[in-house]
Amino acid sequence: MRIIQLSDTHISHLGGVPAENMTVLADHINSEARPDLVVHTGDVVIADPDSVQDRDAARRLLARIDAPLLVVPGNHDVGECAENPWKDIWVTGERIMRFSSAWGQDRFFLEGDAATRSADWVFIGINSERIASGLPEEREQWDWLAGAAERARGKSVMLFLHKPLWYPGGSQSGITVSEAGRQRLIELFSGARLRVVANGHVHRYRRAFEGEILTVSAPSLTFALPADPGRGLEPGAPGIVEYLIDGDDVQAELRQVPGLTGVTDVAAMTEFTAALAEIEAR
Repeated sequence: MRIIQLSDTHISHLGGVPAENMTVLADHINSEARPDLVVHTGDVVIADPDSVQDRDAARRLLARIDAPLLVVPGNHDVGECAENPWKDIWVTGERIMRFSSAWGQDRFFLEGDAATRSADWVFIGINSERIASGLPEEREQWDWLAGAAERARGKSVMLFLHKPLWYPGGSQSGITVSEAGRQRLIELFSGARLRVVANGHVHRYRRAFEGEILTVSAPSLTFALPADPGRGLEPGAPGIVEYLIDGDDVQAELRQVPGLTGVTDVAAMTEFTAALAEIEAR
């Protein structure tokens, strides 16, 4: 089974690099990669979860992908659960509902099959911003996850979400899922084999092991960031992650896509400054 993970597209209705890169990637996926599944791990829109125009533009661009597509939200899609959310844009039930109206539910449960040599696998996606939010939607997702974990019992699990469970330097509000949330997730899947955790959010590719769990951070499709030696992070460049599953074996590799352009300074993007102005005007 071949799975493509893309993340942090930050698409604006004004076009620019995010839209151009998404067009290039869709063509590459359709003509070259030809995956069995594509998963977007959040921050679909550039900045504002309340922008209908940005959400509609993202839907049109992602609709160019021929393969089955599943999308989980990032903080810019539904608001954020953190001690100090960016621009005080908190995750809310209404924002989650708007995301779901565009992409279907903000989570998924998918079983592998014999045809793709993934019959012993289960693929699960969740909304990381529900965790520790205190919303009724948080409790509802935990209940759903308990059922999903039971259905996955005895199988290998690949978990997709926006914010990482682990990060160099430890748990950090706004960067990772809360420590309590991470521990609860791991305990839920004690009857299954949580093999892979795939996230976005940090805009750089990172591949590491936490015990026996392979953790993969996908790069942003839009941004190219310098190295962060203090956190052990290499420079970031636009790209995707390809997972190959063959029976019990799983491989994860960074894939560069010809034609992608990396933005190094978000403040220089007119699409971002326009979104920021709309947020600050409210």
